[in-house]
Amino acid sequence: MPQNPYLGIERGAPGRIGWRIHYFDEIDSTQEFARELAANGAAEGTVVIAERQSAGRGRMGRTWHSPAGVNLYTTIILRPKISLAEVSRLSLVAGVAAAEALEREAPGIVALKWPNDVWLRGRKTGGIIAEAVSDSHQQLSSVLLGIGININLTADEIPPELRDKATSLRVATGHACDRIAIADSLFSLLDSRYMETLNGGFDSIRAAWERYSALTGKRVSIVDGGVRKTGVVKGIDGDGALLLDIGNSLERIVAGEVSVEGAYDNM
Repeated sequence: MPQNPYLGIERGAPGRIGWRIHYFDEIDSTQEFARELAANGAAEGTVVIAERQSAGRGRMGRTWHSPAGVNLYTTIILRPKISLAEVSRLSLVAGVAAAEALEREAPGIVALKWPNDVWLRGRKTGGIIAEAVSDSHQQLSSVLLGIGININLTADEIPPELRDKATSLRVATGHACDRIAIADSLFSLLDSRYMETLNGGFDSIRAAWERYSALTGKRVSIVDGGVRKTGVVKGIDGDGALLLDIGNSLERIVAGEVSVEGAYDNM
């Protein structure tokens, strides 16, 4: 394993996010290596970081563009005492921490698109996946919280087909940023927001998520299992469900195998 530049931000004891950081120049997927670590008993808060992923992936099995040496690709092992149904809320919790970390570098231009995207100036700069791992009794064993953030990706390095929807911290701010410092902020803020959620439920940080909401007040279409619902987003509720006003009722949309159409319109 190459020398780990993130050793200096390891902190605390097992249970604290970032207490142990495994680092790779290249790996197929931080999610898959974290899965192996979790299966072998790695403590909560263990982190995997890679400079490049050859098979990086995001939510719903989508691939994640993962060039080397410019961005942050990480997976955090969590072991919360929650139900399987509550796992998707952790992507929202991580979204708050990611937005707060980027806000320090890019004040006033950070937003969150429900359920798992981080935006800068209306374009995607980060994605989050909260993957449940269950045991032989179908009880939650661990959560693999994957976070990918485009930090120092230049405009020319963004694939042409993504340039109208994707960006990076460097493109949005006009200057290169310290990836290690951003990772340090992210892990510290996530540790705090995660504990806050475990102690007080997701409703305790709902207002923080709402402050960054990119969709509230916008008309979008939700596609869930082939069914399309169109309406105006009214925010999220205390369980992290999207509230969609479809004219004659307020629909609760639960994060899962859904996609949001029209989110980039009028940005």
